[in-house]
Amino acid sequence: MLSPERALQIVLDQAYLLEPVELRLLDSRGMTLAEEIVSDMDIPPFDNSAMDGFAIRSLDTLGASLHNPVRLKVLEEDLPAGHTTQKSLMPGYAFQIMTGAPIPAGADAVIPVEDVEMRNEEIWISRPYKTHTNIRDRGEEVWAGEVVLTQGKTIYPADIGLLASLGRSKVAVIRKAKVAVIATGDELIDIEENLQPGLIRDSNSYSLTAQIAEAGAIPQRVGIVADQRELVRQALERSLMECDIVLTSGGVSVGKYDLVKGVVEELGAELKFWKVSQKPGKPLAFWTYGQKLVFGLPGNPVAVMFCFERYVRPLILKMMGRGEIFRPTVKAALAHDVKIKTERTQFMRVMVGRKGEVLWASSTGAQGSGILRSMSLANGIATIPPQKEIWKQGELVEVMLIREIEERPERLPSA
Repeated sequence: MLSPERALQIVLDQAYLLEPVELRLLDSRGMTLAEEIVSDMDIPPFDNSAMDGFAIRSLDTLGASLHNPVRLKVLEEDLPAGHTTQKSLMPGYAFQIMTGAPIPAGADAVIPVEDVEMRNEEIWISRPYKTHTNIRDRGEEVWAGEVVLTQGKTIYPADIGLLASLGRSKVAVIRKAKVAVIATGDELIDIEENLQPGLIRDSNSYSLTAQIAEAGAIPQRVGIVADQRELVRQALERSLMECDIVLTSGGVSVGKYDLVKGVVEELGAELKFWKVSQKPGKPLAFWTYGQKLVFGLPGNPVAVMFCFERYVRPLILKMMGRGEIFRPTVKAALAHDVKIKTERTQFMRVMVGRKGEVLWASSTGAQGSGILRSMSLANGIATIPPQKEIWKQGELVEVMLIREIEERPERLPSA
């Protein structure tokens, strides 16, 4: 069997960059920029006031003090944002100006309203002001011809604001991956159906659909497919035609009704690996079908979610051009002894909490592959290598964080 590290490398080696599409600006959030953005203008495009106040000539304030204030006559015309004036400021005068308004000719500083004393039609200034005080200079944020966003950058809300200030209503981005989800098994019913003896509700296609959406891709939930070769084949053919990645859950082990592996290969897909030395998720399979990629995920709910996190999610992000494709990892001390079978790497669902200066990792309970609640309680997945049977409390392990760290953890030892 392959090691988890080798299996991940094989998966990522098959990644390719999806083609760019042009989207409306507000639809591009969270996607990868497929072009270099060069500004065709200065931002701001003109010198403007940083606050409400009075535009003045700094020379007029030389020598001003509490005992010898400078008096400037306020012009009748004021300058709200969005308006300009043809007048030049002459010595001994001031323009009342609002935040964002262009600085009038002759002025080189702005005094805040609260720093002056108004007397009739004059302002009294009790200290000198330097040139450019409270003025936003033309081009202080961006110069015309400057690269403001690089190709390959993830687009965040501030980037959308910057693009809007450049007048970009559309932008080229790497399109979202389309990912099909097929749940197989005669025992499965949909969540709204009544349970009968021997049947279980399908949770896998729902958890996978949510994981795909959380990764920023487009899920296509095919639904439940019974253990019939022709039905499995039809679902796979349709999904391969419409999607970039196909995920199946169940049907890749060695049972009589495990049909997925055989049908995928009948369609002409090339098997890259089958079975990984890990727990959960040993019967994981991965194929290529031209540029389409197929995962045969295990049937157990925890194994499905874990295999997505470790193998599918990084692949999706890489194909969508994301620079950071892995979840953050931390080193955490085990909050209790852990006993494992030493032939496979064990991935343990844990709650990571901070106590004092130490991060601790505590099991979320029974670690069976079918116990989905243990995944719901977890904020991390700890890697327990098969080096020894007993890992002692306090030993450090690597944990992949899938949610935020708990700041007030329970069931952890004293720091």
